[in-house]
Amino acid sequence: MEISPEKLSAVVERFKEDRARIADAWHESHDTTACLTAHSRALDRAVLALGSLAELPSDGLALAAVGGYGRRELFPHSDIDLLVLLSDDRGEDEETKTKISAFLAALWELGLTVGAAVRTEKEFTAEAAEDVSIATTYLESRFLWGERTLYDASRDDFFASLDARAFFRDKMLELRRRHQKYEDTPYALEPNLKESPGGLRDLQVFLWCARAAGLADSLQGMKDADLITEREMHTIEECFRFLAKLRIELHLLTNRDENRLLFDVQEALAARLGYKATGLMRASEALMKRYYWNAKSVVQMSIIQLQTISDRLVGGSALATPVRLSADFLALGDEMDIAGDDVYEKNPKAILRTFLVFALHPELTRFSTRLLRALWHATPKIGVAYREDPENQKTFLDIIKLEKGADDALAMMNAWGILSRMLPAFRHVVGQMQHDLYHIFTVDQHTILVVKNLCRFRRSEHAHEYPLYTQLMTALPDSWRLIIAGLFHDIGKGLGGGHEVIGAEKAEIFCSRFGLFHEDTEFITFLVREHLVMSRVAQKEDISDPEVVERFIRLVGTKERLDALYLLTVADIRATSPKVWTPWKAALLENLYHAALERLVGSGGEATLADVAERRRREAIELLHGRVSDEARSRLWRELDLVYFMRHTSEEIAWHTEMLALHVMDSTPIVRVKRNASTESLTILLYLRDRKDLFLRSVAWFGKNSLSVVDARVHTTRHGWALDTFLVADAFGRFDSPEKLAQMEKSLADALISEKPLPPAPKARLSRRSRHFPTRPSVNIHPDESHRAFILNLVGTDRIGLLYAISQVLAKYSVNLQTAKIATLGERAEDVFLIDGAALHEDSLLLAFEAELIEALLPQKA
Repeated sequence: MEISPEKLSAVVERFKEDRARIADAWHESHDTTACLTAHSRALDRAVLALGSLAELPSDGLALAAVGGYGRRELFPHSDIDLLVLLSDDRGEDEETKTKISAFLAALWELGLTVGAAVRTEKEFTAEAAEDVSIATTYLESRFLWGERTLYDASRDDFFASLDARAFFRDKMLELRRRHQKYEDTPYALEPNLKESPGGLRDLQVFLWCARAAGLADSLQGMKDADLITEREMHTIEECFRFLAKLRIELHLLTNRDENRLLFDVQEALAARLGYKATGLMRASEALMKRYYWNAKSVVQMSIIQLQTISDRLVGGSALATPVRLSADFLALGDEMDIAGDDVYEKNPKAILRTFLVFALHPELTRFSTRLLRALWHATPKIGVAYREDPENQKTFLDIIKLEKGADDALAMMNAWGILSRMLPAFRHVVGQMQHDLYHIFTVDQHTILVVKNLCRFRRSEHAHEYPLYTQLMTALPDSWRLIIAGLFHDIGKGLGGGHEVIGAEKAEIFCSRFGLFHEDTEFITFLVREHLVMSRVAQKEDISDPEVVERFIRLVGTKERLDALYLLTVADIRATSPKVWTPWKAALLENLYHAALERLVGSGGEATLADVAERRRREAIELLHGRVSDEARSRLWRELDLVYFMRHTSEEIAWHTEMLALHVMDSTPIVRVKRNASTESLTILLYLRDRKDLFLRSVAWFGKNSLSVVDARVHTTRHGWALDTFLVADAFGRFDSPEKLAQMEKSLADALISEKPLPPAPKARLSRRSRHFPTRPSVNIHPDESHRAFILNLVGTDRIGLLYAISQVLAKYSVNLQTAKIATLGERAEDVFLIDGAALHEDSLLLAFEAELIEALLPQKA
């Protein structure tokens, strides 16, 4: 059976013309209902025409639209979802199968993805019972062609055999898996309009469950059945219209079935929808903020409606014996309920107390449907007078001061729109995007994660995971102050200027309004204002230098502040992205913490650099006891100056000495590698006669072998040998055995003395994320505080070969590298080098040097 190409072409052309007219009408009216139903009608015409051309039989066969097509919600590039239903005897007919194949093949010519299921009557019912996703599509089937009685009878059998409770159970499991797949949050920076939490699918789930249970077929039907209120119905309709408008425009913009709000399309989509940039916000940020607020409403409605349906299907806790929790609240089994429908109307202060009472009763697992609905309707009551009421302020502080449950309470308050009403400054960051390469959530979601991390640190059940953090958090007096600092640390983002300064000002206003003591206010504002400092010092400065540590502790001042700043820094970094928190960063911060702690709680005397170096020598000698002779050690140490002992810890000095004491004058290069289990990295020691391109050859070899340099210390001995150490990340585990480490030592040694010319630096292209959050390359060179060397700060987008490209410029201008701190934050590189060289003292050479570094930071153009 073949369909005439001319007739097929005519149907396809008619369908394309229909779609073009619909698109034009959309741009004129932006009427979502008209657009979706018009697409469905156009596809109906095309499908029926193709069915006729394929000579599909009209008896023993029924053609039905299913899924979104079945409910007449067809988006411009949505799939064609069809059910071809066959009577049991027709299912064995080869001629019918041939016609169906020709029909389905013709459908692909329409330019849409075809999802068609061919089922016999028995298969129709049996497969629906086995697979909840198949049952879901059948719920919304709509007859198109063929034998109507066959379709009606099979549909009746399907509904008769549908187990509403099992359907609801499976749908809830499916929803949970889907949410987990999409990071379990509506606040990811590139959400999926259809599948992400807060997307269209969440709005459809409770309608499917209501239909499966025979409770209602539409939103109006749900209202008539007292499943939703009038206001809830209008809220759901508004949420759907917003998401549908976005999805229609996204399909037309990308000319495909695209449902992801990728960075690539956000700006163009915002322009098409009429969003305008302001002084502090891009048009795309305004669009996404509107999306996140809408997603929040969808999540709220979804929770209320699904609990309502669950109560109808499986019964709520109405039969449980009520236990009085307070004047306003009851416990019904594991649910918390309100004492009466009008609790929040009579006593609005109970709104805030809801979360405190719930947290104080860990035996409760959820709010009742009645409570949730009443809470949602009562939330607008929170205004200026409510916030300024001393009793409400005390309740809010009581929530923050909870030993357990403060994080969950604040997360729920944010989810239900209450946190931003109690803290008006917080409202600005709700749905606020973060245009950088390492945060993966909106500011409010990141903030809640920071608070969760802090609360996790003080729970004994997690002490095995974070022993040091738990020890510090539990010993910290009034640790609730750290929770407030966490709430405010990023609250100034998107307001222009330094967000840490703005946040400190807003935190001070909060502390004043809520009547906190002066010393508590100072403690909190210090943490907010300086929350970036510890990370910067640990990752960009040489913390083995006592002067660096001394500057840091002068800022911190007390052990209490040091402990709190350390905990906040860890919680902050861990809440950005899984890529950003690494064992290496953890080790850097811990080393800085211990170095600062030693100075804060030590003797308090001012130790000279020579004193510190001498102490490190003594500690190294103790570590070397019985492993290296005094004579061999002294022979090596005579070639090492004060700077070497200041840049390395006693443990590093001991390892270097053990490896090199017998090879002080060796002409053959010494390469030694050890694996650091705690940081999942490799420490590499190089020792050989110095040569001009040594660092360049080293990083070229590392890059070739997929090793990322995160720290480098370059030292030249008094007798002209290079003693360099590198910390490298072995992300792919290529060197995971003693044999491979030995091979690495030999291969690297050979590369270091090779005379072969090095290849040019690769110009790798930017990732998609980097293209849309570009990092402006910057180069900053200034003398260090000792005026013996210069500090070079480089910022750019990370890529393969970046360090190699930088090293080539250093070598070209004969700039000597002393230390390197290689920090990668997501896909943003922030590297700090301690350098010296004649070129740095001549303005013309310095200008050319900086210009070439800028060029080295630039990625390859697409």
